[in-house]
Amino acid sequence: MKLKSIILATIIEAVCLLTLTASAEDYNHVSGNHSWSMSCNKSGYVLQSQYPVSRFHEAGAGSSVTREKETLYLGRSFDALHTVMCDGKWCWANGGFLAEFDGDKMGFPRQELACPNSEDEFLGCQC
Repeated sequence: MKLKSIILATIIEAVCLLTLTASAEDYNHVSGNHSWSMSCNKSGYVLQSQYPVSRFHEAGAGSSVTREKETLYLGRSFDALHTVMCDGKWCWANGGFLAEFDGDKMGFPRQELACPNSEDEFLGCQC
């Protein structure tokens, strides 16, 4: 019975480690304590939040809170689109990249944008 418990515990630990490893590889960009996955398309970079993000929207008596998984699009013309914060712009520097939306900023310090295919790469916009 003790051997079965040890084997079961070892299997569970191995599965947990594999799950954590896969998650870390998929969501390797961080901004504001939120993890983001990154992919590329012909229009630019697409980042998606791993978990729902809670945001407070100040509007006096009409203030609200959103809680949803978010998508951030970083375009080739250095335009940015966010599913909650709408239109903005973005730039890249040696210290990471930054998206700005009407006074709100999303910084990704010390992080790089890299597409699997080198022909998809573009980092001409400097902060």
